[in-house]
Amino acid sequence: MKVNVKLLEEEMDKKHVSVSELARMSNVDKSTISRLLNEQRACSIATAQAIVQALDIPSKKAGLIFFSTEVA
Repeated sequence: MKVNVKLLEEEMDKKHVSVSELARMSNVDKSTISRLLNEQRACSIATAQAIVQALDIPSKKAGLIFFSTEVA
């Protein structure tokens, strides 16, 4: 699935979380997160769930970041 990078970066900034910290918190490889943020890779549901849980993203916002068919 596509990732709305802008909204994901906003969540990371709001919580002052770096790529390395998000990787550790979500148990997702740092290179995977980097590729997502650089729009070089789509996201699996498992990865999306791990990131949502790690950043404690509300359901409505998570839907906009990971499940929207239209990416800004």
